[in-house]
Amino acid sequence: MRFLALSALVVLSAQVASAQPRPGFPRRAELHHDRADAARSAAQVADDRRDLARFQATLNAFDAAVARRDAVGVRAALTSFVQQGRAEVAEQSRETAQAQREVARSGAELARDRNGRDARNLRDDRRDAARENAALAEEQNLLAELERTVAAEYAWGPQVPILARARQVMDRFVVLARAELQRSKSEVREDRRELREDRRGIR
Repeated sequence: MRFLALSALVVLSAQVASAQPRPGFPRRAELHHDRADAARSAAQVADDRRDLARFQATLNAFDAAVARRDAVGVRAALTSFVQQGRAEVAEQSRETAQAQREVARSGAELARDRNGRDARNLRDDRRDAARENAALAEEQNLLAELERTVAAEYAWGPQVPILARARQVMDRFVVLARAELQRSKSEVREDRRELREDRRGIR
């Protein structure tokens, strides 16, 4: 009987010990998350470079078609740019959602640890989320206007006012794509800084 009671006590003690939070576990989990963030940001830089190159190449094709008065080439460039614009808006929507998740994660880390580094990370993530939201709103508006302009070109042909406005919208997409690339590069730097800090924090 005494042996059974002792065995039960040992099992209960092991269960209680296993239920306790492991020392340093939140920091190791945070380090793992930081590595994933850094890898995702590096991939995003490469993706943003490709997007910018495609936008610029299509705008150049549009300009060349206008210069040679190639109505078929103009329409092909416009159609291609609309498709790229839709893909960009969808991607920006995903990036905006990711930025909001980062705000939530940083807020949770600050509530848990209450240190200045986490407070700074939360401020940075809120700033990034605000920028992503603003970029998404502008891209959605630009895409809607480009779609209306392309519809007008289909209805009335390649008239000068229509083509001029379409080019303005496409050029703005290029500007935004260039800004997005710069934001992604900045995000890589921030992620690497956080990774270095968390590595020091668990030593």
